[in-house]
Amino acid sequence: MSRIIILASPGSGHGKTLVTAGLAKALGGGNRRIRVYKMGPDYLDPQFIEAATGLEVRQLDYWMLGEREIAAELCRAQNEVDDIIIEGVMGLFDGEHSVARLARDYRIPVCIVADASAMAQTFGALMYGLANYDPDVNVAAVIANKVGSDRHASLLAESVRPPLTMLGSIKRDKALAVHERHLGIGAEDRSAAQHAAAAMAEQLTEIAQSLPWGKLRIEEDSLTQPEVQHEGPRLQGMRIAVAKDAVFSFIYHANMDFLQREGATVHYFSPLSDTQLPDCDALYLPGGYPELHLETLANNHAMISAIRQHIEADKPCMAECGGMLYLLESLSHDERCAPLCGIFPLRAKVNERLAGLGYQSLPGTRLRGHSFHYASIVDEPGNADELPRSAYSDGRKGELILREKRTIASFVHWYFSSEPQKICDWLSGKPEL
Repeated sequence: MSRIIILASPGSGHGKTLVTAGLAKALGGGNRRIRVYKMGPDYLDPQFIEAATGLEVRQLDYWMLGEREIAAELCRAQNEVDDIIIEGVMGLFDGEHSVARLARDYRIPVCIVADASAMAQTFGALMYGLANYDPDVNVAAVIANKVGSDRHASLLAESVRPPLTMLGSIKRDKALAVHERHLGIGAEDRSAAQHAAAAMAEQLTEIAQSLPWGKLRIEEDSLTQPEVQHEGPRLQGMRIAVAKDAVFSFIYHANMDFLQREGATVHYFSPLSDTQLPDCDALYLPGGYPELHLETLANNHAMISAIRQHIEADKPCMAECGGMLYLLESLSHDERCAPLCGIFPLRAKVNERLAGLGYQSLPGTRLRGHSFHYASIVDEPGNADELPRSAYSDGRKGELILREKRTIASFVHWYFSSEPQKICDWLSGKPEL
């Protein structure tokens, strides 16, 4: 039976991502098998943890997965690993689908990671409030982050009251400095991520032995799928080429598992460095940062030609966010503009301000996902108001959905298991909405 714990914070920016990476390294130094989850739809923090530790990081998100799929993910983990670490999102009680809800639903103890750099005794008052705000949430321990001195650590420890246990303090250290990008921690420099996580692991060595672990037990019998059963894997025998490199990196591991469970074989390729597609029946272009490698993408004419040939041959293609931008006429960023695949006669620009953020769904279906992008299409079609769109979770009109032959593209990152039939239809060449 796996041990399990949630690392949460009073809010964003308290350092829980680096603490999660450091804790995973501290625990994984022996023979223990570790599984890390991140709450929410985020790609950035998981990418940092993966770069720092070499572990796969998976998402837990009530909107995209739903209660049953969350239970299924945790059930798989309890059968595969010894320790499960869940990094929370935002503050412990923030949002409709909060970290506190997960802690209540599965009776998982919570350890608070809190930036104490500008506090002394008030630290204890804030932690006491978190521990007592909801009696059904087991806030069991706290780790003080960014502590200035031994005296500072002592004041913080003295301020913490039962039922909380003060596990220890993490001292400020230049070795713990990491680059941040957009709303997350940067993973571009793998070596820097590994060094920062190693420095954090060193500070967490003793703390890791005192964590208030819980025991996870989910009965597999309770996960029986209530849907109408289909006959066999829906993508049986299909070869799906998936773009994966420094640009196209926003890939949910659960989505790749889904493709394989449905009978497909996944073949990765790099639009940055490869000159041809793998032999494939369908193409999947996930999100990422095409603007960071714009010239290299644009100058790989052989790959652009191969993708155009695939789409013009009426073969299925599914593109999300950065993958969609790659299929446009051109992309502009920082005074630079480069022509790309030109499947859709539209231009896009990467802005300084966030252009789209929020949970999305496909109207009339159960397909769910999220959008997070700084780019925008600068010349939407004249009939854009008549074109299909996703919908925000609050009902507002969402992202434009583009279609050409058997290609479907949008800014939305979809979670495949939320509506298996729709994803299988798209990848089988049925782009109907």
